[in-house]
Amino acid sequence: MTQAINIPPYVTGRPAQLGIFTDTPIATTYVRLVIKDGLITVIPARERGGPANKNMRGDVKATLLDIPHFPLGDQITPADLQNLHAFGEDQQLLTLAGVVNDKLTDIRGKHDATWNHLDWGALNGVVLDAEGKELADLWATFGITQEEVDFALDNTATNVAAKNGEVKSLIRKALRGTPSTGVIVLAGKAWYDAYVGHEFVRKSLENYPGPTPNPARDDVADRFTFRGLTSERIDEEFQVRLANGTFEAQPAVAEDEAIAIPLGTPFFKRYIAPPDTIQDANNAPRPGDKVFVSTDLLPHGKGMDIWTESNVLPICQRPDLMIKLTM
Repeated sequence: MTQAINIPPYVTGRPAQLGIFTDTPIATTYVRLVIKDGLITVIPARERGGPANKNMRGDVKATLLDIPHFPLGDQITPADLQNLHAFGEDQQLLTLAGVVNDKLTDIRGKHDATWNHLDWGALNGVVLDAEGKELADLWATFGITQEEVDFALDNTATNVAAKNGEVKSLIRKALRGTPSTGVIVLAGKAWYDAYVGHEFVRKSLENYPGPTPNPARDDVADRFTFRGLTSERIDEEFQVRLANGTFEAQPAVAEDEAIAIPLGTPFFKRYIAPPDTIQDANNAPRPGDKVFVSTDLLPHGKGMDIWTESNVLPICQRPDLMIKLTM
């Protein structure tokens, strides 16, 4: 069942669709981060008394980050299928296998939504769970101040092309020679609309005859490329549980802000730890396995107990690659 639930690829949310994070199975339930000369690297864990990792001299700071554990359980009882017909079928009664598949599909969707929430937290430098509990804060952990570029989009005289160049320069500096496939700007709706509709942008393109969408003549609603930066409007929201038990919608990206990041680099990792079972301890999950599933029959044939879990932490090994853009 673990294989079956992992067959659908993880494409929930824009970060997964863009392939920003690379799945990285590890054999431990934590990762050790080391910062040296402003560079965060990941050091693999070793057994006590075993050989040391090489080239560790001169470390400035080091910390362990736990991989969060996300369990989700359910049960199937005779009431879930007795006398019930399959959807759209008048003559066919539900089967146990069909109910199990439906349960697993629903559960997989909830794990996907959880990972999407974590991905966005990592892109903001602070990973939070659904209750707002902090799982990892790279800015505070290593005392890094996020680079910020104010685009001054309320000023019609702003040279937007120069602002684009400033962002690209900061990212090239942080990459330290590592190649990338381009820079994408994940933008809140107010920032995106102000950027696309800015006087400098419209004037620059008003006579451009090319086939690409042109805000001087077209409705550029979702994605726009200008002077080396591709911007996307992000409308995703998350339901976060508050202390009083109610939920509050929070945007993936603040409406008046944007996040610029390079694509195609090896520094955005989604670490996947082993499931909490005796047979999987100290064994890295197989590639593609992010959800673990176990089932057990209830006593006297009264139903089936389903246990699932995922153990995932996305982070950026070089947080200075993530540039905040304001209005």
